[in-house]
Amino acid sequence: MQHCVIRSFGLAALMLCGTALPLTAQEKAPVKKEAPKIENYSLRIATDKPDAIYKKGETVTFTAELLKDGKPAPELKLSYRLSENGNWGKFVEAKSDKPLTATAKLDKPGWVSIEVFAIGPDGKKLKNPKRKNVNLKAEIGAMIDPLEITESAPEPKDFDAFWKAQRELLDKVPVEAERVEVPVPKKFQDKIVCYDVKVKCAGPKPVSGCLVMPKDAKKGSLPAVVYFHGAGVRSAYKKMKEGSSCIAFDVNAHGILNGQPKEYYDNLNKGMLRGYRTQGKENRDTVYFKDMFLRVMRALDYVKTLPEWDGKTLIVCGGSQGGAQAIVAAALDPQVSFCNAGVPALGDHAGRLVGRRPGWPCYVNKKNLNDADLKVIDAVKYYDHVYFAKRIKCETYFYTGFIDFVCAPTSVYAAYNNLPKNIVKHIQTTPTGAHGAPGGLAYKRMNEIIQNAIKTTPVK
Repeated sequence: MQHCVIRSFGLAALMLCGTALPLTAQEKAPVKKEAPKIENYSLRIATDKPDAIYKKGETVTFTAELLKDGKPAPELKLSYRLSENGNWGKFVEAKSDKPLTATAKLDKPGWVSIEVFAIGPDGKKLKNPKRKNVNLKAEIGAMIDPLEITESAPEPKDFDAFWKAQRELLDKVPVEAERVEVPVPKKFQDKIVCYDVKVKCAGPKPVSGCLVMPKDAKKGSLPAVVYFHGAGVRSAYKKMKEGSSCIAFDVNAHGILNGQPKEYYDNLNKGMLRGYRTQGKENRDTVYFKDMFLRVMRALDYVKTLPEWDGKTLIVCGGSQGGAQAIVAAALDPQVSFCNAGVPALGDHAGRLVGRRPGWPCYVNKKNLNDADLKVIDAVKYYDHVYFAKRIKCETYFYTGFIDFVCAPTSVYAAYNNLPKNIVKHIQTTPTGAHGAPGGLAYKRMNEIIQNAIKTTPVK
């Protein structure tokens, strides 16, 4: 069974004692208060199947139990609710004197989950002292025939034509880069070289990233990994450890300057890039991610010009928004040899058409859709990883969690199921995984590919 244990430790009250002064007849001796014992509460939650994957029409049984010092805690209550395809039901209360049992069943492929809170004697949710202002709770999810989840709406008929036109626009701009060597910590100085890189690109911003590779690398000797960022506004990273054995190009998502003070990125986040995820969503030509995806293609163009590249091993990697960029990279560049896409965002934008929660940025996430909503869905379909996945030709690893309400697991499976049948593919799943679900299998495989490339590539 899958278990998620979260412990809560109550704080001992301070003992207050009276002074040593004599008491008058009118004075009352102070009452000595007993310090309560430190209480160790935990919530344990599980599904009746360890992998939490079920068939259509099969009952999913969730169990949850509140423990105090490892024993049942009958003096409190549990409050829980169930979700179906990301749509929450109402809260229900139950006594904590015995394990809670709740069931769900779907007659079609989809996703269900449960969240459980502990309710104290005062009627309030217990807090988790290890996480400030966070309630003690446990969650777990389950998938129903996930390999049968399909795209929620057909792709645009001119999807390929649209992206072919973007590629042609990009090809009109020469792959010209400015790179400036930047310092690295002393322990890396004899091992690697690092550059701040700007590459010309179609659109208003260049590709902006940090390039790291082994010092004095020979021509044609190195595999390459291009890393893409999740949501937010930040500098590219110096991938010094990764770049000690390969070309590691970390690309910031917005074509902005690298290595600037925190205030620079804060000001962009509050100003020009505030709400960037939904900018231009009404028209396919103005969606913010159009220029980002142009930079994705151009980042690969640039890496392929490096003389140190081995000419065959080109890996793309990212999580969330970065996972979407990795999928786009693998779809639009046939030379990509491995795709590592974790909890990918920008998927299943039309999910609400079939009652499913869409993936981040959740362009349209309400039950009753109007004409404006449908217009947005039509525009952002050109930026949906579910459709890009069909065009990937390389080995691909995904990972997802069954309590991820940022990038719903249904959106990830919709893309995974669209991957061509003739490629090597794998998806790692975690029933108690949220948006930080683990992806160790993808990184293990990626490292194997890098090491194999280093061993087998002859130096030119």
